[in-house]
Amino acid sequence: MNSLRRNPWTIAFIGLLILMVTNGLTATAISVFDESLIREFGWSRGDLKFRDFLNFAVVALFAPLGGLLLDRFGARRLLMVGCVVLACAYYAYSRLQGLTQMYAIHIAFAATLLTAGTMVVIVLVSSWFVGKRGLAIGIALLGTSAGSFVLPPLNAELIARIGWRETFALEALFPLVILVIVALIVRDSPAELGLRPVGVDAGGPDPRSVGLEFGQAVRTRSFWAIGLSGFLIYYSILALFNHMFLHMRDLGYEPRVAASALALLSFVAMLSKLGSGWLADRLDRHRVFMGCLGVMLAGVACLATLRGGAWVWTSIVLIAAGWGGLFTLYNMLTVSNFGLKSIGKINGSISSLESFGGGLGIWLTGKFFDMYGSYQVPFLVLLGCVLIGLVIGTQIRSELPEERLRRLGVAAGASTPAR
Repeated sequence: MNSLRRNPWTIAFIGLLILMVTNGLTATAISVFDESLIREFGWSRGDLKFRDFLNFAVVALFAPLGGLLLDRFGARRLLMVGCVVLACAYYAYSRLQGLTQMYAIHIAFAATLLTAGTMVVIVLVSSWFVGKRGLAIGIALLGTSAGSFVLPPLNAELIARIGWRETFALEALFPLVILVIVALIVRDSPAELGLRPVGVDAGGPDPRSVGLEFGQAVRTRSFWAIGLSGFLIYYSILALFNHMFLHMRDLGYEPRVAASALALLSFVAMLSKLGSGWLADRLDRHRVFMGCLGVMLAGVACLATLRGGAWVWTSIVLIAAGWGGLFTLYNMLTVSNFGLKSIGKINGSISSLESFGGGLGIWLTGKFFDMYGSYQVPFLVLLGCVLIGLVIGTQIRSELPEERLRRLGVAAGASTPAR
């Protein structure tokens, strides 16, 4: 057990497991239950998907507070709290009786994402890695795609076999397993074990002491470019993730095939997250970021303008390849461009914009479907969002030059500064 605690790569892979469960259960795989809920309760798609807007809007509202708590109490404590909250929320879903109760459960999901979601895991992993940070972050972020790859087909199979309520009750056990792993193995930084982060020389500073203050970061162009571009991209990708199952059903695909579309989206994104992190350690990370934006734009254009057949699967692959890289790069750009000194508040504020955009995209896409009777108009809106997000992304640059970090004995995880 002690050897596991002392191995930095253990932290990266535990981050993968955490996000596989917390993001998978709250943000993507939940959509496989939609058809069962609509059938049982008769809700419209707009009313149903308002739960997701509520979920991400609460995350957006309280993400800065989550960042403050992260800076004060550390990742390990927050992760444990989040696992308990998620287990209780999933069990409550198995006893669902009405719309108001579902909305309350999704507020609990928001608490899970604030305490055991991407922001907390990224800060945890970044505290253990300076060198090879892109790869380590990429490994951890595989968890979001792994959850979306494994859980939708699993949910479809379990719902068919034992029913949707029993499936929720069974999956309430998953976060409790993660709770035990975190309690036994995870530590907030290698300094707690007398170790140094990967890539920091003997006598070098703790990377958590290097970086911009929150007030300095907010006054930079890159802070707002990352946040606004993230708002638009998260609007688009979470709308696609949460409506893809219903879209595939509308096209005539069986539930298991529709769920496999989510699995494909997640599997390709998973590979892209790892590959983009590896590339960003070796190339200009901003160029990698812009390349991923271009690929995602091509995929959304394909989905929004073509109908059915092989083009649906082609668009899914392109969207996933672009999005997977963007998910890694948004987080890496935030950490590497601003440093870890005030990363909780900085990342929390950027996460507010991303979360609000994601929740708004899920809800409005459902409302637009109710208005127009198809996904054609909503998907054209998503195409416009990705295009504008790409333009804004050109304004992101490094606010903390690697030359300065190297003089301090710390490398920021890319061979050249992003400009």
